[in-house]
Amino acid sequence: MLFVHSRTSLDIRYNFIAAMCVLFAYTLPAVAAIQGSMHDLSGSGITVEICNICHTPHAGNGSTTTPLWNHTISTVVYTLYNSPTMDVAVEQPGPGSMSRLCLSCHDGTVAIDSFGGDTGTPGNVLTGLASKGTDLSDDHPVGVQWVHQTLGGGSSSLCMNCHDIHNITEPPGKELKFFAGRVECPSCHDVHNSQVMDVKLLRKPLAGSALCFHCHPK
Repeated sequence: MLFVHSRTSLDIRYNFIAAMCVLFAYTLPAVAAIQGSMHDLSGSGITVEICNICHTPHAGNGSTTTPLWNHTISTVVYTLYNSPTMDVAVEQPGPGSMSRLCLSCHDGTVAIDSFGGDTGTPGNVLTGLASKGTDLSDDHPVGVQWVHQTLGGGSSSLCMNCHDIHNITEPPGKELKFFAGRVECPSCHDVHNSQVMDVKLLRKPLAGSALCFHCHPK
């Protein structure tokens, strides 16, 4: 029997293969970078996988735009940073959705192994410096709407020349990120450690205060 494939079906097949190749090429650097980093828990006894604490191929959390989120998200109310020395009044409603993903492990209220629909083991939480707790008053403002305090009289358009609005459909850039126009945890931290390969998962090195000076030129 002779099977004849239409050009349309072949095009679809070729396009699918090409798309998978692009996806593999895009994710490979992130996987290579996260291996052996602080976010690689594959040898912790919690899981033998690298990605599944945060991501799942099926039945992801639909309440967040983060791809196929798999970990229980914190819902607590946080105490936020404030200071009378700030040059402008800032709108700071609290950690946004991107920061809450980080805090789902790092505020110490949700078990690390609370993922994949499991409630996790009580008391199996981050401690020490890895746990920020629910009092963020001694930490950099998070969820804060950025208003540039030094350049261009506070021109937001000037800020956007340095910072990208976060777009999950594009590869990571080289600059710090805004998320819905706000400074969130991943603004400074690259959770996949794919940019500068830093032990603290920073997007820019601390040497010479390069990370600080990027937003706070003096």
